[in-house]
Amino acid sequence: MVKDNFFGQPVGRAVLYLNDFHFGKNLAVLNRAARLVPNDVKGFASLLSNCPNPNPDQVQDIVNLLDDYANDVVGGRLFKLKKS
Repeated sequence: MVKDNFFGQPVGRAVLYLNDFHFGKNLAVLNRAARLVPNDVKGFASLLSNCPNPNPDQVQDIVNLLDDYANDVVGGRLFKLKKS
């Protein structure tokens, strides 16, 4: 049973969900990731919301990964699939 799916929601809701685990510490990083890779932010928030007992360390790993994804977009290392 899926508890929540952030894909049908604004990306800000996913940011707030992920940010809640660290009481605002990662808000700037998450906001930047939301601008550059919004579907990844929503996807990781959806996956995390289905974990039985997520802890802050798991969420920090996800935030770090989203920051890496955002850096890849800025550096031109992340590509988008072309629609046929």
